[in-house]
Amino acid sequence: RCALSGRGSYSGVWGSTVQALKAHLAQLGVPYFYESQGIINQASCSLQGDSICSFCARMKRGILYTVCQREGYGVLALGQHLDDQAESLLMSAFHNGQLRVMKAHYRAKDHPVRIIRPLTYVREAATREFASAMALPVIPENCPGC
Repeated sequence: RCALSGRGSYSGVWGSTVQALKAHLAQLGVPYFYESQGIINQASCSLQGDSICSFCARMKRGILYTVCQREGYGVLALGQHLDDQAESLLMSAFHNGQLRVMKAHYRAKDHPVRIIRPLTYVREAATREFASAMALPVIPENCPGC
């Protein structure tokens, strides 16, 4: 099964591309469910000192962990790639003074789910080329907080 998670209550690019993804999953016969949360609305009410990006990332992880637990998933595969790891390292160094990256494999502290990042050694360009060659529906970055 596949879980889709929307980031907020807004339309535009996300609304049209999520429909393409749903159609693609249906065509493949992959069962899925769609989970939508108003993260951007929550950020406007409770953001205190953090950046919108870090708030959104924490909220998305929490939602995904909760959905995994609710649906009985034992493993959550995230799509960060090598370029994301490099960006994470630089952000950690410049903003926190530490050399840290996202773990490729770990267990969530408060949830019984194992998190994996199977694309952690794959360059972003390779994922883009693969998606193009396979005619996969791609959801472009369209964060309303940025």
